[in-house]
Amino acid sequence: PAFDVAMAAHLADLEAIAASSSAPDNDFDSILGAYDRAGSLLSKVSSVYYNYTSSLNTPDMQAVQTQMAPVLSRHTSKAYDVPGLFAKIERMHDIKDEKQRSGEWTPEQARLAERVHTAFLRKGAKFDS
Repeated sequence: PAFDVAMAAHLADLEAIAASSSAPDNDFDSILGAYDRAGSLLSKVSSVYYNYTSSLNTPDMQAVQTQMAPVLSRHTSKAYDVPGLFAKIERMHDIKDEKQRSGEWTPEQARLAERVHTAFLRKGAKFDS
């Protein structure tokens, strides 16, 4: 149940970013900052789960891992396939160099834009094009 609630909250966070239109498309905090903060509950639940499964390697825990693997994989796929989210991530990636040169973004912010964009590409964000 904890994973179900956490995964739903994570997807809701991502859908809110994709649906947001109040902030400009080049506002770091409303897009990449929000993306970085999204899924905080899922991070906490995952930390407990992975600590538990790595330290308690029993047949029962292996059965739980076998049961959870497709659930977690499906969630990851959904998280990278939220309609409209990649377009905003790509926009942030496209302006990162300009924003860093102008001093509006720190090198860490530009690096986050690069890493998030790369993660989306690796998950197939531009597969159709």
